[in-house]
Amino acid sequence: MATDPQAHIRETLQLRLDAATFKALMRDLLFREAGKPYFKQLYLPRQRWRRLLGDWQPLSTYEAEKAMLPVGGRQIDQHIRNFFTMNERLQAAFQEGGMPVTAIFVLQQRCPQMNAALEHVHRIEFAIHDEHHYQVDLHGGPAPPPDPNRDASQED
Repeated sequence: MATDPQAHIRETLQLRLDAATFKALMRDLLFREAGKPYFKQLYLPRQRWRRLLGDWQPLSTYEAEKAMLPVGGRQIDQHIRNFFTMNERLQAAFQEGGMPVTAIFVLQQRCPQMNAALEHVHRIEFAIHDEHHYQVDLHGGPAPPPDPNRDASQED
């Protein structure tokens, strides 16, 4: 019997970030997180007439970098705004067991009292909130209990 992959997501935290913080978060996600084993995929919402294929379509990290943070690019803020004007939302999904550095940074900087609810981030969604802010939705839940069979002295 197939289980719902979203069943473990129990919490959502919505944040509003200024453009500078959001740009730093995008850089961290695209240049640091994408190569990690827990990083799953970036997704864009599908156009309405293509929803039969699912609500989200994969987006390569290369395409996201090229659109939002081009190498040697100027007017990065405008590139990011244009990306979200055309695509509405961006989603970053993580494998079971991953806790991305970007989420840790956001949680520690923006909501230190609430980070226990999102110890285990599974998905982050991004969208424009207004002219100067972006909306970030973190989806996750409590971290699983530690494995009693794992020896803590062997961790790197």
